[in-house]
Amino acid sequence: MSLLAPAALGLLALSIPLVVLYMLRSRRRRVEVPSVALWVAEEQNVSAALPWQRLTITAALILQLLALSLFALLLARPFFREETLLGPHTVMVIDTSGSMAMSGRLDAAKDRAVALATDVSDAQLVSVVEAGPRPRVLVAFSRDPEAVVSAVESLEATGGTEDLQGAVRLARGLTSPDRPTSLLLLTDGGFEDVLDEPIADATHVRFDASNDNVAITAFGTGVPGEGGPRVFIEVTSFSNRPESVTAAITVDELRVGSIEFELDPAESAREILPVDAGPGQAVEVALVDHVDANPLDDRSALILSGGADLTATVLGEGSPFLDALLGSVDGVRPAIGVAPDIVVFDGGDASIVDRPAWIIAPETPPPGLEIEGRLDNPVVTFQRPSEPIIEGLDFSELVVGEAQIPVGAGWLTLVGAGDVPLIMLGDVNGHRVVYFTFDLVRSNLPVQVTFPILGARILDWLGGSRVATVATAAAGTGLPLSTPPDGTAQITMPDGAERTLGPEVLQFNDTMQPGVYRVAYTAADGTDAGSAVAARQFVAAESPGASRAVLTTGAAATTAEEGTLLREWAPLILAALLIVVLVEWWVAYGRPRPRRSADRAQVGAAS
Repeated sequence: MSLLAPAALGLLALSIPLVVLYMLRSRRRRVEVPSVALWVAEEQNVSAALPWQRLTITAALILQLLALSLFALLLARPFFREETLLGPHTVMVIDTSGSMAMSGRLDAAKDRAVALATDVSDAQLVSVVEAGPRPRVLVAFSRDPEAVVSAVESLEATGGTEDLQGAVRLARGLTSPDRPTSLLLLTDGGFEDVLDEPIADATHVRFDASNDNVAITAFGTGVPGEGGPRVFIEVTSFSNRPESVTAAITVDELRVGSIEFELDPAESAREILPVDAGPGQAVEVALVDHVDANPLDDRSALILSGGADLTATVLGEGSPFLDALLGSVDGVRPAIGVAPDIVVFDGGDASIVDRPAWIIAPETPPPGLEIEGRLDNPVVTFQRPSEPIIEGLDFSELVVGEAQIPVGAGWLTLVGAGDVPLIMLGDVNGHRVVYFTFDLVRSNLPVQVTFPILGARILDWLGGSRVATVATAAAGTGLPLSTPPDGTAQITMPDGAERTLGPEVLQFNDTMQPGVYRVAYTAADGTDAGSAVAARQFVAAESPGASRAVLTTGAAATTAEEGTLLREWAPLILAALLIVVLVEWWVAYGRPRPRRSADRAQVGAAS
């Protein structure tokens, strides 16, 4: 223990006169009598008190000496040194990415920051920077602990990926010429290569709590099929034990179906479901009756929109069957005067593929595929199960005169004759490709009922889908606004909160929450001016909850006081002093005194 004002201990010398007073004080026995009339005629004054008495140690004396000692010690200001992460100016960079929602990491980081905020003073200023998808300064150069605590408590985990590099740059911009600045990184570390490491004058406080987690890692449309739209769902387990979860599908908050997933540890499962929804409707999927380490990745949302018309053209020989098919599929029109969205190669040269293509028995195959022979009269022996393009179609009656024998990696066989594929899916130069190894006119496929259905599905898959997702992006992606002049835009957040913005705001950036955002526009005269809806999804890369140590050089010690705090004992000493004073008062005046039996007898005789 050290003292800030050791001279105050000189007050302990007051204990000497206190002891002297106790030695000079007369000692007379207290006796209760019924009357003082017996002493009226007594003229002789006899003193029974001696000027000096032997010092008698009493409880009152001990308590008064103890109170005096505590008072002197209080004025001497004893203290101890305590290590702290704060310097003359500390910028707290607090990570609010999706992974910080894992097992209460952000709550732990906030508790640590709030505890440090109690040390904020004129000597130790603090700034707070949020390291979310869009870094921002919450408070700068604050010497007010309450302001820092309020800023920290306002932080919430987002569904996006942290921009630690941007947050560090923002923190560097808060440097002050009159005092050194250090960075305090409260984060799980983020991903590799997101920072230019090592970070100078910084300290990393790592939060890596983890537990079992199941996440929706993919949710979208673009799945080919007949009839209404289909959605693709991928659920991944990041647990160390088998998991059984139920995913419920809702359309505009009305439940329309569900599906069960049985997952082994570190396993993913995928399903395709039809949904009865149309353009402008919000489709959501959520894990129900399930609790895990990260609740933010247990749901996802998308918005449907009508797909644009596709343009298609036929190169090569062509056939009336293809012409009839392209003319009968709704949403597909000939590419006249415009570049086609889809190319159908019917024979000929398919060596150049620069867009989605349907390739039918070409003379020159596309890159990555070679023809090593031909097979006469192949018989269908394989049909891939649960494949949306051919689901529900029967190829058992398919008759083919001749089929190519292709060789190439990365192709998926849908229909095959033994080891020889007849219909394949693949990717060429980043474009979707459907490959027929047989000529349509040398088969009976065009006259079967399956042909128009199969053709529509192929065009649907090549074009993306008849129904597409719009306004769907990662959490943190801004939402463009089209507010009427002098009008307003009212935004309803996924949690039900509402925000009203004027026409000067062209983009709404507070989209950190995963879920559906609804926008209602109001004209200057108060009339309805339209609406919009958008979805923001949790970034699947945050679901594993990985953590790592950020390489730093540590905060540079520029003053003797940096890195330590002087904690005074004054509150504890003051409390002890008050207790001693109260006890001493009770001993001196408030303690009940039992009446002596002799005194009670004298009082009884007098009465």
